[in-house]
Amino acid sequence: MPGPLTAVERFFERIFERPAARLFGAGVEPVQVRHRLEHAMDGAHRAPGGFVPDQYRVRVHPDELAGLGDAVGSFAEALVMHARTHGYRLPRRPTVVLSGDPDVAPGDVAVDTRLGWGGTSEPVGSDTPRPAPADGSPSGATMVFEVPRPRVPYATLLVHTPGVAPREFAVQEASVRIGRAPENDLVLPDSRVSRQHGLLSARQGGLVYTDLGSTNGSFVNGGRVREVALGPGDVLQVGSSTVRVGRAG
Repeated sequence: MPGPLTAVERFFERIFERPAARLFGAGVEPVQVRHRLEHAMDGAHRAPGGFVPDQYRVRVHPDELAGLGDAVGSFAEALVMHARTHGYRLPRRPTVVLSGDPDVAPGDVAVDTRLGWGGTSEPVGSDTPRPAPADGSPSGATMVFEVPRPRVPYATLLVHTPGVAPREFAVQEASVRIGRAPENDLVLPDSRVSRQHGLLSARQGGLVYTDLGSTNGSFVNGGRVREVALGPGDVLQVGSSTVRVGRAG
C-alpha cells in the first residue's frame, strides 16, 4: 500500500499532467510514462534482499496505445538508470508491457508492478504486437514487447590510477559502473573518486559516459561533463585517475 507521501505525489501528478493532456489534446507522452514508471519503482514494496520489481505493465486508454510502441525500449533503459542512480537492486533487466485499458482515462497512465524471481516468471512477449481482437474492438488490445538488449561495443579501456600499475579493462557488458566502492564493475582505488562516480552505457552501438552526481566531477579531454558520447582516443578523468578509450567495434 502506498504511503501518504506517495499518495500525495500521485494526486499532484494527476492534477498537473492529466488535465493538460486533455486540454491540449496531446495524449500520453513518453516522458509522462517514464515518470510514472520511476514513481512506481520508488513506491514499490521491497522484496527480501532489497529487490525492486523487474516487470512493469503500463496501462493507457486504448486510443493512445499505438503512439507509445516505439518508446518501449527507452522505458526499460530509464528504469535501469533510475535503479542505479538510487541504489535499487534489480534481479534482471526490467521488462515493460504496454496495455490498452478502457477504464484508464485519456491522458492518464496506470502502472502495475511485479517481481519475477530469476527464471521463474514467464517471458513477456515477442518483437511484434499481439494481433487485434477479431471483432476489431480496441478494448482488449495489448501490445507486448520483448525489450531489446543494447548492442554492446567492444572497447578496451586503459586505466591509470596513482600508485597502481596501469591496466586494461575490456568493456563487454551493456553497462559498466565506475567508482571507488568494491561493488562497481571498474573499481578505482582513488580517494578523489566517489563511491558511485559514473556509468558507461551502450547506446545504439556507441559508448556513453554519465556522471552520477560525483563530488569532484568528471572530465573528458579536459572539459567537465555530465553525459557525453566517447570514442577511441578520448580520455576520461575521474578524481586523480584517467581512463583512455581504446579500440571499439
